Amino acid sequence: MLDLVKSNDPILKQKTLRFDFEKPQRDPRELAEILATVMMEHHGVGLAAPQVGIPLSVFVVGDPMNKESIMAFFNPNIVDMSMKQEYYDEGCLSFPGLFVSIKRPTMIRLRFTDMNNETTTTKYTGFTARAIQHEYDHLEGTVFTTKATSYHLGKAKKAQKIYQRKS
Repeated sequence: MLDLVKSNDPILKQKTLRFDFEKPQRDPRELAEILATVMMEHHGVGLAAPQVGIPLSVFVVGDPMNKESIMAFFNPNIVDMSMKQEYYDEGCLSFPGLFVSIKRPTMIRLRFTDMNNETTTTKYTGFTARAIQHEYDHLEGTVFTTKATSYHLGKAKKAQKIYQRKS
């Protein structure tokens, strides 16, 4: 089973390759299963392929306590987003113990392909929209700390140090 890459792994800052359904780099169902399993093992709500060292454009999002809720998104593209944005603390499985306040749109429309090679466009709001945006950023080679203000990042890093001392 694959495991998480460290926060300083160069793959986290690289744009991913499109998943090719005509000549799949990996079996799409198997890849979605691997990502869901690793996400659940680490109690996350999302996981992108680069976080386990796979440079492909795919991520999963869902409730780690309910495997049936986990969806896989291949070759996603955010096609619309709301002007309304909100701050919310985000964590990342690749950055254990770091929770940063990030401002993101509250609604997105995402075009993506599922593991059956069916493409659709769906509207997401609230926490799901946030989780999707976080994982989408991983596919673009962007880590969540770069989306934070210096104030929020500094505050989060101080809290992380306290957390690590207690662990």
